[in-house]
Amino acid sequence: MSAETYDDLARALTEHCLDEALEPVDFVRDWVIVASTSSMDDDGETAEIGIYRSLTTPLYAVTGLLEWGKSAYGEVDL
Repeated sequence: MSAETYDDLARALTEHCLDEALEPVDFVRDWVIVASTSSMDDDGETAEIGIYRSLTTPLYAVTGLLEWGKSAYGEVDL
C-alpha cells in the first residue's frame, strides 16, 4: 500500500470513528482492517486476505481487536 493511500485510509477511519463515537473521544488509538479480494476468474475457493493496522497498533492489540470482532459479528448494528 502506498504511503498516500495509507494516510488517506487512516484519516478516513479516524474521522469516521470520532464522528460515530457514542461518548466524546479525543483520538483513535488502534484500528485493524481485514479485507478479502478475489477476481472473476477465481475458482471460487481462492481468496487473498489482507490485514492492515495503524502504525501505533501493537500486534497483541491486533489479535484482541480481531477476536472481539469475531465474537461480536452479527451482534453489531451495521
